[in-house]
Amino acid sequence: MVTDSARYRYYLLFLLLIALFYTPAITGASENQDNKPFLTSSTSNTHPFVGQEILLTYTLYFRDIAPKISSEKNPSFQGLWAKENVPDRFIKSIQTTIQGEHFRSAVVKQFRLVPIQSGMITVSGYKMQCVLPPPNMTTGGKELSDSHIQITAPALVISARALPEPVPEGFSGAVGNFSLEVHADKLNLRIGEPLSLTLKLTGAGSLYTLELPNLHLPESFRQNPPERTTTLKKESELTSGSITSTLIAWPQSEGDFQIPAQRLVAFNPETRQFSTLLSKPLTITVTRAQEAMMSEEKPSDTALGKKINFFPLLTGAILIIVLLITGISFVLRNKHQKDTNTALDNTAGLRSDSDNSAGKMKQKLLTALEKAGINSPGCLTREELKQALQEINITDETQTELPGVLDSLDKIIYSPSEKKETRLPEGMVAKINALVHELIKSGGSR
Repeated sequence: MVTDSARYRYYLLFLLLIALFYTPAITGASENQDNKPFLTSSTSNTHPFVGQEILLTYTLYFRDIAPKISSEKNPSFQGLWAKENVPDRFIKSIQTTIQGEHFRSAVVKQFRLVPIQSGMITVSGYKMQCVLPPPNMTTGGKELSDSHIQITAPALVISARALPEPVPEGFSGAVGNFSLEVHADKLNLRIGEPLSLTLKLTGAGSLYTLELPNLHLPESFRQNPPERTTTLKKESELTSGSITSTLIAWPQSEGDFQIPAQRLVAFNPETRQFSTLLSKPLTITVTRAQEAMMSEEKPSDTALGKKINFFPLLTGAILIIVLLITGISFVLRNKHQKDTNTALDNTAGLRSDSDNSAGKMKQKLLTALEKAGINSPGCLTREELKQALQEINITDETQTELPGVLDSLDKIIYSPSEKKETRLPEGMVAKINALVHELIKSGGSR
């Protein structure tokens, strides 16, 4: 019995050690009972190949009150190619649950990364300075001031794998799944006539970092430098779309000319194999330039007919121009009246409960700010917004009130409660409509 009891105690001690080992994962939620926000770091692939694109995401978690980001510091990308994704105009948050506790989460930063060397690569150093609005309470009859905090994202380790050996000759960084094709706008033309040739690579993978092959034309073709355009699909975890290289050439001699198949070596990380993409070869036939100009000594019958009928055509053209001017004047007059009515509607306020919700009223303010001359006001920090307000023609009182009103709306919008879609108090709606009216006047005076 003594032996069994001792084994049982050792077993409990073993379980206790395991619990202590996993304490950091649990502490991440328990430390936020004081409503402090925190960041998480994640990547779409922690074991990519060299040259393979991955997506790095930083997510902010908070409770009732959404923090305001005043400044940020990007992480270190040593050993990586990095490109930041264009942020959304408005950062969206969603409800989530961590270890039974309710939070809201929002993706605040994303980078597309490509390892340029193999081995262990640490991504760390992403920080943000935040301003936390005070809760809805006072101390001794005085309102509490905002609190300033710094949040640091956890470090992330990426284990980059080297490409399989041997790497084929001509490999230029194409890692993914692609197809290659070459097109010509014409296959038969005359000497000196322009020829447009297009090389197009389509697929998903490292489109940002690969190199396209060069189009090789016969020596007798004079050509301009190629123009490269990139068309990418939005909201995709892996970069996908197409890269197009277009050049204009002019043949200088007649004959049949071969444009050989274009070659691109690519590595597919799913199959872990290299492959060679080949386009179809093209045959271009060039003939002599024929005499296209006719003698100008005697005009043709058709030209005489055009001269005879010139006056009726001119009269009809003048009549059409008059009608167009009349129609344009009518449209512009109606548009002016419509814009005037819209401005009056905006300042009059919205009637229904849903239109007077916090989200609708915030959108109304942001739209008015854009009309007043502030670009993308929803993406600005409070300090940037205050500076932008000083550059437009509005009163000092409006400059002071507007950031506070936006903060009050954010408290309602980002709260997990279900009251954020209810109608705002009439006093707050009236204040917002007055601010909108001032901004509209400012935009009209510019």
